[in-house]
Amino acid sequence: MKLRLLLAFTIIISVLSLQAQDGHRKLREGDRAYEEGTYDKAAESYRAAISEKNSAQGNYNLGNAAYQQGDYEEAARRFEEAARLAGEASQQAHAYHNLGNTYYQQGEFDKAAEAYKNALRRQPNDLETKFNLAKAMQQQQLQQEQQQQQESEPSDENEEQEEQQDQQQQEGEDQQQQQNQDQQQQQNQENQDQQENQEQQSSEPQEAKPMTREEAERQLQFAEEDEKKTMEKMQRVQGRSCNSDKKW
Repeated sequence: MKLRLLLAFTIIISVLSLQAQDGHRKLREGDRAYEEGTYDKAAESYRAAISEKNSAQGNYNLGNAAYQQGDYEEAARRFEEAARLAGEASQQAHAYHNLGNTYYQQGEFDKAAEAYKNALRRQPNDLETKFNLAKAMQQQQLQQEQQQQQESEPSDENEEQEEQQDQQQQEGEDQQQQQNQDQQQQQNQENQDQQENQEQQSSEPQEAKPMTREEAERQLQFAEEDEKKTMEKMQRVQGRSCNSDKKW
């Protein structure tokens, strides 16, 4: 039973050794294709090597192949995996350096700066990484300024619109006020003209209305009765005696 276990263990070691050799062969094939500039074939070989053994070197090389093809999302994933699997600080620094380059190409300058900082934590004297970090931080600042400017532009447009609305409202109020003044002035003028007409009519002599026939007959009748009364009174005065008993 122990012999079988030992035999089984020996078989497993042999299989793993063959897989490692095959993975290493795939890495070499990928390196040759990468040097020839056929990055798609290189990526295919690196993926085959990673499927055999998920190594820092395989992910790092696959990240480089993806970067050359412009597949920056794939490259970022592979460089992050390479940094995680790498056992030496220098290997981690290289992975973070290339990760920073990948984020820089995508315009994610804050992530690029952080990746370069991680590389410098492992290799503080890397001048190229320091230079790239300075560029990333500069671009990050410009990006923030542009974002702030874009955020402030809508408020300026809103203020301009509010000013235009206020101006239009003021013009409308002025126009309405002017119309009210014109109407009031017109009403005052009409009242004044009406009052003048009334005064003029009251100062002019009133023309006598023509007398009707009935009114004329009544006036003549009144005059005859007055005349008759006057004659009767005179006759009574003439017939009275003039006796007097006054003595001297």
